[in-house]
Order: sequence, then C-alpha cells, then structure tokens
Amino acid sequence: MLSPMGKVLMLCFILSICYLQLFYISAENTWLAPALYVFGDSTVDPGNNNNLPTRAKANFLPYGIDFNNTPTGRFTNGMTIADCVATLLGLPFPLAYMNLSETERSKISTGLNYGSSCGILPETGSSEGSCLTLDKQIDLFKSTTNNDMLRENLEMHLSKSIFFISIGPNDYFLNYFKNSSDISKLFSPDEFAKFLINELAKRLQILYELGARKFLLNGIGPLGCTPGMINSTQHEGECVEFINKVVNLYNVELSTKLLYLQSQLPGSLFTHSDNFQHFQDMKESHETYGITNINSTRWIPNQALCLARDKYLFFDAFHTSGGANMIYARRCFNETSICIPLNIMQLASA
Repeated sequence: MLSPMGKVLMLCFILSICYLQLFYISAENTWLAPALYVFGDSTVDPGNNNNLPTRAKANFLPYGIDFNNTPTGRFTNGMTIADCVATLLGLPFPLAYMNLSETERSKISTGLNYGSSCGILPETGSSEGSCLTLDKQIDLFKSTTNNDMLRENLEMHLSKSIFFISIGPNDYFLNYFKNSSDISKLFSPDEFAKFLINELAKRLQILYELGARKFLLNGIGPLGCTPGMINSTQHEGECVEFINKVVNLYNVELSTKLLYLQSQLPGSLFTHSDNFQHFQDMKESHETYGITNINSTRWIPNQALCLARDKYLFFDAFHTSGGANMIYARRCFNETSICIPLNIMQLASA
C-alpha cells in the first residue's frame, strides 16, 4: 500500500508522463508531413559531396557564412531550397546521408538528403569526380527503407512524406552544352528534353514502387541568366537566350510528363515547381521581393565578400543565395502560380 505522500508522487509521475505524451503529439502535429526526402544536385546538397572524391565541394568559407559561419558543404551562403522547404513544413533539416553512421541513420524518421552534384543521366558530372548519381541516391534510399526504418506503419509514413527532387541543370551544364560531349550531336534540343524527361520518369516510378506518393519536382531555371553562363558565353542582351530556350523545353516536357505519371500511378501526386517562371517574375519585379541584383554574383573568388548577400539572387556563378532560396520556397509553399497544380502546403495536406 502506498502512503498518502507516495500516492501524490505517483499521481505527479502519471501526470508528467501524460504531459510529455501530449507535448510530443502536439509537436508532431506541427509537422505538415512526417518526413522530407531529398534527391538531386548541388542546389540541395547539404554536405554529401564532402565525403566523396569529387572536385565539386563547398566545404570552405564563404560558403556557409550565413549558416552559423560554418561551411557545411552547402553551395550557398545560407540555407538551400531543401532546408527552406523543411523549415516551412515544420521539419528539421534533412541531414546529409553520407555524413551519418548506420546507427545515426536508424534514429532519423523525419527525412534524409541524398543530394549530390550529379544529374539525371549516370554520366553527367563524371568529369568532376565521383558524385552520387540519381540511381545511386535511389539505391541509398532503398537501403534506408530496408535497413533503417521501422516496418510498422512504413507504408503510411512514406505515402504521407514529401519527396523533393531538384535535378536537371547539370545534364545541360556538364553534358549537353559541354564541348567535349557528343550527346548534343545525337539529340536535337527537343529530342534531348524528351529523352531526359523519360529517363527521369523511370527513376520516379522506382521511387513510387518503393512507397513514395507525394512528389515535388523542381524545374530548371533560365541557365542562360546565371552569372557563370553570362560571363563565359558570347551573347547579346542581359542573358544567353538560346540556352534559355533550350532548357525551357525540358520544363514543358516535365509538366506534361508529371500529369501523365499521376494518371498512371494510383494515389500519386506530383507538383511541378516552375523555377523558370519564378525567375521571370523576379526579373520583372525583383524589388518587390527584396532582391536588388539578379544578374551578377555576390561572391567572386579571391575578392572581398560584400555585405547584403541576400539582396542578390546569386551567391556564386551558378547557385542562388540563401535569401533567394527562402523567397522561392515561400512562394512554392503558399502559391499555385509557380507550384502547379498544388502548392507545398496543399501537397502536404492532400
């Protein structure tokens, strides 16, 4: 028999357990999705490349200067688009898969990031060293589902999670437009866009077979307006427009293919995040978004780093600033003008 004081202590203990359970339930309910799984290129890499034999690394300052002044491997001054999307969903940042031990991976249920500096095609990016191809990223996710996730409620967990894929620019930068590549001789721009989208669709179907149902696909922005292309390619006007026309064929094909996949894969939902249109909107009214410069880079190697970094669209020659990434993520989260047909919030709650 418990003494009166013992009964009071027992009651307090039970109440504290109930409180903690309510706290954790409340915390989980603030997540709009149970997890965010990220695949793609350097636009979303949080440090996977740090552990790979590749020249494409961002493990030095000023990368990360606005990320606790720590160069984590993110190719920007602050957060990547994937970090921003996770924040808006109420989730922790999806950690770099290659930075974690097997024990650490098994403890994470809110998503992982497999992004590297490759492309859709296995050969893209090979000249830079050994990156994680999209095929390899999917293989690693398969390993995650087989070895690191609880089998209980796995199907429901995956079906409610969001799968963010940001990939494609390198298949143009490091492949189609590369002088040493033969692929531009084999495919016209229109043929290459169709070929690339069909290859991407094959990988999306594999993710679907592994349990993914909610997909967020980043389109390709106007690569001809990146400082790297502007400064290295002869052209007239503000941007290299022939490059923009070529890559926009990919976006048109992507939009059509996602509608087709959704009609063929029961229970699937696909959102096309139109990076190209977003840039056009920024170009026309960039001051509305707090951006003062949209065509030049904030940081030039071997030169002093200026302030007001997030007032610039681009941080380096090809990657956007952390501030620009959050602007894009917020628009995609709240609007259906660039994220079609569902914005991220609608995709999460669907």
